[in-house]
Amino acid sequence: MLDPSNSMALLLLLNIAFASLALVAGVLGGLWFAYARWNVGAASPAQVEESERHSQRESERIAMATDRLRDLASGIASDVDKHSSRVGEITTGLQSLDTDDIEATGTGLVMAMANIISANGALQERLAKAEDQIAAQARELTLQESEARTDSLTGMANRRAFDEAMSQRHAEATRKNTPLSLLLADIDSFKQLNDSHGHLVGDEVLRVVARRLKETCRSMDLPCRYGGEEFAIILPATDLQEAKRAAERVRQAIESLTIKFDGKQFQVTVSIGVAQLANQEDTPRLVRRCDEALYQSKDAGRNCGHWHDGTDCHPTANQNQKRGESSQGEEPSTQRTLLDSLPNRTTFVNELRRRMAESHRTEQPVSIVLAELKDSHELKQRLGSHALVTALNRVAKAIAGSLREMDLAAQLGENRIGIMLPNSTMESSCTTMERVRLVLKQCPLELEDASVCLSLSTGVAELRTGDCVENLVGRAEAALACQVERSDPSTSASTAR
Repeated sequence: MLDPSNSMALLLLLNIAFASLALVAGVLGGLWFAYARWNVGAASPAQVEESERHSQRESERIAMATDRLRDLASGIASDVDKHSSRVGEITTGLQSLDTDDIEATGTGLVMAMANIISANGALQERLAKAEDQIAAQARELTLQESEARTDSLTGMANRRAFDEAMSQRHAEATRKNTPLSLLLADIDSFKQLNDSHGHLVGDEVLRVVARRLKETCRSMDLPCRYGGEEFAIILPATDLQEAKRAAERVRQAIESLTIKFDGKQFQVTVSIGVAQLANQEDTPRLVRRCDEALYQSKDAGRNCGHWHDGTDCHPTANQNQKRGESSQGEEPSTQRTLLDSLPNRTTFVNELRRRMAESHRTEQPVSIVLAELKDSHELKQRLGSHALVTALNRVAKAIAGSLREMDLAAQLGENRIGIMLPNSTMESSCTTMERVRLVLKQCPLELEDASVCLSLSTGVAELRTGDCVENLVGRAEAALACQVERSDPSTSASTAR
């Protein structure tokens, strides 16, 4: 049977071995990214020199960490050997005791126990010290691993982090059958900016653009510096329509920037490419399609976005409207703000799941409503997509004005809004939606060439014992479908058992 102290020592030695492997893997990954990044961006001699100094510092850190680990391993092995020798001496002493002399044997046993306790205590103290040193080394390895996934200039996730996250999100989207979209953005005319004003200005532009991208993204998105002046944003649980809206938000956010540096002001724009993951599509193919859409935006005159349908590229927004020329009564580019500010399906489901768990504990009711604008297809065909967006914003505003602070409205599709109502029965939820209908009825939508009275189809479901999210949402969808078939102006409630 293995001695406990030897087991502890063996465990520590294994920890050191794994830490060494992690260090080597992290360093190799970091060096690979540094090399790739140097090749992607246009590097000045000063940047090359700084990169070489950085590599030299990393090499010194690696050598120091390796020496410390080697010293720790050697010290632990020596301590274990000493302990084993000491225990061997005590064992020999016990074997030499004269068992016929009871008094001498008792005294010998007491001394042996004291010596064993002292030896074990000394070993445990040395092992504890070694464990503290390994913990410190682990913290340094964690920091180095984090640095290997972070772009030092912008503080964003780097290309290595992007590749890992895309792999994870791709697997998740495939497993759960949820949408996944990708956005690539490239700063327009960045090389000319660098050549005309210097790399310090270029670096500041990259930092400011990166900061604005992070501010514009949702918490679930992952903005990355993809390489040089190109950025990528991974959009989990996001379909193409929502990704196109995200592209316009990003474009407008960068266009509105004023970058101040060294007493001068600069303004930049970005060209954007967007694509949604298709069935059985791998990550490289998705990136290529996104890249093709981005270059279509460059060819179209820059400061615009395009999306890829698998064959061709199309503008993410009307190009005249992009430049501020509203048409057919459409409001300025900020008209999408209210709809875009609503949480998406993933946020809605996660919050609903939390509220359901809370309801099971407290026995308080929870209800949900699914609402759709009636005759939306006809409205779009007759008056155009601008009228549909304006109408959906009006619906979102009416719903938001009728909800309590604890309620949650989310955009679940192009023409569907989900509403979660904690501490609300089915009856009170139906009453809430009747208030929304009344607001819409009293305030027709006035467009340039038409006055439209908006109406909703809604389905309501209340949480039951044993419900999961799929069951609750499924009943609300069934109630909504029932009302759409009947063309009933009242709210349809789920009564199926």
